[in-house]
Amino acid sequence: MPVLEITQLYIYPIKSLGALSLEEAHVDIQGLAGDRRFMLVDEYGKFITQRSRPDLTRFQLRAHPDGFLVEDKQTGQTKCLSSSVQLGESMPVELWDDHLEARLVLEDWSPWFSHLLNEKVYLVQLSKDTPRFMPEKYQTPLSKESSFADALPILLCSEASYEALEKELGDQVDRLRFRPNIIVSGATAFEEDRWKQIQVGNVQLMGAKPCARCQLITVHPHQGTIQKEVLSALSQIRKIGNKVYFGQQFVPQILGKVAVGDRISVQVQQDAVY
Repeated sequence: MPVLEITQLYIYPIKSLGALSLEEAHVDIQGLAGDRRFMLVDEYGKFITQRSRPDLTRFQLRAHPDGFLVEDKQTGQTKCLSSSVQLGESMPVELWDDHLEARLVLEDWSPWFSHLLNEKVYLVQLSKDTPRFMPEKYQTPLSKESSFADALPILLCSEASYEALEKELGDQVDRLRFRPNIIVSGATAFEEDRWKQIQVGNVQLMGAKPCARCQLITVHPHQGTIQKEVLSALSQIRKIGNKVYFGQQFVPQILGKVAVGDRISVQVQQDAVY
């Protein structure tokens, strides 16, 4: 029987900006620690993503002793976002149907992004005082809050699912188009859709629902160019009803550490819920 194993771990500290590849990560109640705790919003507080601004891919991230470094690949400018960055007052923000308060990030972060994007924007951080709650049907006794992720805290995809898409597309696919947190080997294509509960070491995750995809996956995660063929190819093999799916969303049930190379045990299976 094939062994299920974590091959890659990613977080996206600032929503819709570059990924940070990790060898290990701590699972907290909002997903992988440090994942999508920051977000850019426009002057009205509405979230900004690559859907409307594919040029956000110009901002790539890498680890830094004090936090992480944001680099604008277009200008070469860099700025370090400290793990203890100063925060200002709260402001109302909008993320899909959620309306909540977030804290303004100081140290000239909003002016820095505004200048580079030629648009007035604000960098905000998720506030502990006004958490973003998941719909009740996806909550676990331990985890009831999500990050600034589009929906649920953790997205898992299998290597085999990517390979199935590549076969249909006839070309390689950059894994980061799909914004995964965890990529695993050893599964069959789209098998992850049926995992209701998995164990990784001491960590336990609940499979909540498969992830419906949109035009975001057509954006090259490093170049910002658009390749509509990716979504078209996926729709040929993964369209169910009027939606296209790729990857399974998980919610923490038991917290702890996960690492590349960890084996995964599927404890409960289910029929895929679409």
